[in-house]
Amino acid sequence: KQWYQRRVRGQQKIYYVVAEPSDDIRSRVWAVMDTLFILCSIVLFIAETEPFFRDQLEDTNSTWYNIFFWGDSMCVTFFLFDFIIRMFVWPNKADFFKSLLNWLDFLAILPFFVMITTNYVAPADDAQADQSADKGTIVALKVLRLMRVIRLLKLAKHSEQLVLIISVVKRSGNEMSIMALLWVISTVTFGSVMYYAENEHPESQMTSISSSCWWTIATMSTVGYGDKTPKTNLGRLLASCVVFLSMVFMALPMTLIVGKFSAAYDSMQSAEEEKGEEKKEEVALKGINETTFVENGRKDAKLNGPNGVANKENHISYT
Repeated sequence: KQWYQRRVRGQQKIYYVVAEPSDDIRSRVWAVMDTLFILCSIVLFIAETEPFFRDQLEDTNSTWYNIFFWGDSMCVTFFLFDFIIRMFVWPNKADFFKSLLNWLDFLAILPFFVMITTNYVAPADDAQADQSADKGTIVALKVLRLMRVIRLLKLAKHSEQLVLIISVVKRSGNEMSIMALLWVISTVTFGSVMYYAENEHPESQMTSISSSCWWTIATMSTVGYGDKTPKTNLGRLLASCVVFLSMVFMALPMTLIVGKFSAAYDSMQSAEEEKGEEKKEEVALKGINETTFVENGRKDAKLNGPNGVANKENHISYT
């Protein structure tokens, strides 16, 4: 029983270091290490697409290839160690696998091992590799490489603000669905009307309803690439209506989302203030207890004299 209690206490200590952000120095050190490995991994992910490094990485015997490979391997090793430790010390294993951030951590680790396995399984001869690599395999490898950018989302564990934004997005599911529905309806409606208003013009750039929908999306989002523009007066009038109505369609759901974000932010600030007050009360109570202990010790010393027997017993009882 004592061994089990020690094990539980040890798991709790490790859990608060690796999984729960706190003011403890060990938790801060672990968070800094995790952040540094994440940033190092992202730097390697971006740098390998530069022309100079891309040419060097084609040669598996080059120095830069070894630097990138072992750098990425160290990052993945730390991420895997962190994932296993958190899974081991998590209080409820079912809640661990229900957490979205934990699945993102798993997906951030997975591409490395898949790429390693692919490199070992792939044919060694270049000609044979070219013949065996179909388009589906190439696309899958590109997707796996792209999945490494998920590692950047691991920073959400160390930022209460990012966690707040994620929670607000989860709570705003109805508002987001309303905005998406309005977006789809507006895009199809205005795209269809714009196509029939412009297709008779000899210089019309609205060659189909789908191309008109692309113009509608660029216009409603206030991006306005300028790759497609209306040529007729009716089309320009319709474009003015699209710009005006898009502001209305965007403003209505966003007001509700911003309201929820403000309420969640105020709640987080209140929780932090309450936590700070509790810490102050704990420090003050600890100081009072220490002062009482010292005063009682002095009184016992005066009453019992140099033998100190009662003082020792009093010290044990306080301890």
